[in-house]
Amino acid sequence: MLTVKHKLVRWSLAGITFVAVLSQAGCSRVGHWLGMSKTPATPVATQGTTSLPEVPKPDTFADTPLPASSAYPDDSLFADASEAPSPAVNVFGELDGIERPIPASNTTAGFQQQTFLTEGADADIAVDASGKRLVFTSTRHGEHPKIYIQKSDGVSVTQLTSDASDDAHPVFSPDGKHIAFASTRSGNWDIYLMDADGKNVVQVTRSPMHELHPSFSRDGSRLVFCALGARSSQWELWIVDLTNLTTRVIGNGFFPTWSPTDERIAFQRARQRGSRWFSLWTLDLVDGEARDVTEVAVSSNAAIVAPAWSPDGKRLAFATIIEPGRGNRTRAEQDIWTINHDGTNRKRLTDGQGTNLSPAWSTDGKVYFISNRSGSECVWSGPAEASEHAVAKHTEAAPTREDVARQPSHESKESIGATDLHE
Repeated sequence: MLTVKHKLVRWSLAGITFVAVLSQAGCSRVGHWLGMSKTPATPVATQGTTSLPEVPKPDTFADTPLPASSAYPDDSLFADASEAPSPAVNVFGELDGIERPIPASNTTAGFQQQTFLTEGADADIAVDASGKRLVFTSTRHGEHPKIYIQKSDGVSVTQLTSDASDDAHPVFSPDGKHIAFASTRSGNWDIYLMDADGKNVVQVTRSPMHELHPSFSRDGSRLVFCALGARSSQWELWIVDLTNLTTRVIGNGFFPTWSPTDERIAFQRARQRGSRWFSLWTLDLVDGEARDVTEVAVSSNAAIVAPAWSPDGKRLAFATIIEPGRGNRTRAEQDIWTINHDGTNRKRLTDGQGTNLSPAWSTDGKVYFISNRSGSECVWSGPAEASEHAVAKHTEAAPTREDVARQPSHESKESIGATDLHE
């Protein structure tokens, strides 16, 4: 059986490779660091319209004090607790080692390998706005995943983090000067910021909740991330203002990503409470609240996970996992797709074999993703537009908005390429 740390890497969809202590940094330092004003904002908590799968709360949280300016509700719920290693979090939002209640040979045609490994695995790929730099996590040099940066047209890799913690989900700011990421260096998963060269690390969140997968707003002044709610025991969507570190919850969801062109946020959410059958959703952020919450793509035989916006904000890439509730979920058939933001014009980019995860769209017309087609889980890229052969072969199997009315079924083979994969 794989160790928890290696599970972390193999379940990477932007840090599903999950798995020192930093001095406390104040709001003024973050605001100054990002060149923003320090005008305080009053957080407003809002609640989403639908629910996510129920995930049990961990037995213990790290004893991490909250700053006086914290805007997290439920602060009183957290008592002193003994320190414990932060659990791994998989693609379905499950915490490793915690039981979840159960409710009633590869082709390389058209793809280019971007990173190379002799041991370990890469994960959590992200691309800067210029398309010239890649940032990702890897266990190539040790058991704990660290953050690395590399030119998209090169092979030289620079390690940005090196402490004893686990780092995951790195993402560039819109101007490319900073990187936000999740880390366990404070005892549980929290959100951090650093310069793009790995310097000047600043802790953004200090809640005892586990907080993952940051994504910048288009102006770089805010982050959206997901947190395991202490009271709800569900994954929730949160916004943090980087000028003053105030936060607000906007609903339920997992692996959020902010559109690079507007106030729209894409995320994954289970269609049934407690299930692993995730579908793709979007919402519009209006006056700090979630509006027009819409299910964009759903499948009756696969989980749809890890959405990523195209640079123009018109399309989304995502990964699918066939039959997520059956057998070894992380080794099932996994592919990369694209779809219009309104759920039309779906296309399958990868070939239906092996694992293809964690897509990241680039301005150079490529989609970067993690794949084991070379034998190890490395970063690969391919054209954002699928070949005519791939489209003709797989279009009928793709998820459509017409599927929204269907309930997930373990027996169905109607979508996401199941027919092709099992022929």
